[in-house]
Amino acid sequence: MTRKFPPIILFLTVFAVLGHSYSDPEWDPVVYSGTFFVLLEDSDPLDPHLYDEDEAITRLLEEARWVFSSMIYGFRFEYVPSDVARAVEEEFRLDQVHQIPWGDPGLSVSGGRYEGGIYYADISYKVNEDQIPWVHSWETNILSDIISSGGGSLFSGLDGKIESIRNTVKQALRDYLRPRIYDKPRKVSGTGRLSSVPTYAMTAGEYRCKAGVTIDFDEILEYRIY
Repeated sequence: MTRKFPPIILFLTVFAVLGHSYSDPEWDPVVYSGTFFVLLEDSDPLDPHLYDEDEAITRLLEEARWVFSSMIYGFRFEYVPSDVARAVEEEFRLDQVHQIPWGDPGLSVSGGRYEGGIYYADISYKVNEDQIPWVHSWETNILSDIISSGGGSLFSGLDGKIESIRNTVKQALRDYLRPRIYDKPRKVSGTGRLSSVPTYAMTAGEYRCKAGVTIDFDEILEYRIY
C-alpha cells in the first residue's frame, strides 16, 4: 500500500477530481476523494507506534462507502418541524437511496498515518458508467445547494459522524425554508445528496460536520391549507 503523510488537522480538506477514460464521450469520469480519519486506540499502551491498521482501514472504508453513496445516489428525507404552539414534536427521517457495495473495486486507499490516537487515510471512489446518470441528475441550477453544519456524538464512532451528517441535512432544510416560508411548514419531503465530502472539527464531545447539501423538494405542506 502506498503511504502518504497528510498534516494533522481537525478540519480535513477534501476534493472531487475529474478524469478522462469512459467510453461515452459525453460523460467525463468522476473520482471523489478525501482524507478520512478515525479515532483509534493504541494496540499496546507501552508502544504508541503499535496500532491495528487493518481495523482502521476497514472502519474508514465503511465511512467512505456511506459518504460516497450519499454523493452519488443521494437520500430521501421527511421533516416535521417542532411547533410548541401546536403541540407538534419534531420528526426527521433520512434514508439512503442505495449504497455502494462492500468490496466495490472503485474504492481505493492511497495512504495513511497514525498519530496521537488518530488514523488518517486518503480514500477515493471512481464512479462507474452505471452511476454517471445519477451524478449528472444532480447537476442542475434549479436545485438548491446549501452549505450547512451539524453535530453528532464524538463517542459513537461512525454512528456519531452519520448523526452529524443527518443533523447537517436537517439544518440545511431549515436554512433554506426560513427566509422563504413565513409560517413553519407542517411537513416537507423530498430527495437530496451530499454535494461535498464532509469535513469535521472535534470539539466539546462532538463531531462538528460541515458539508454541502443539494435539496430537491417533493412536497412542502403548510398549516394554512387545512
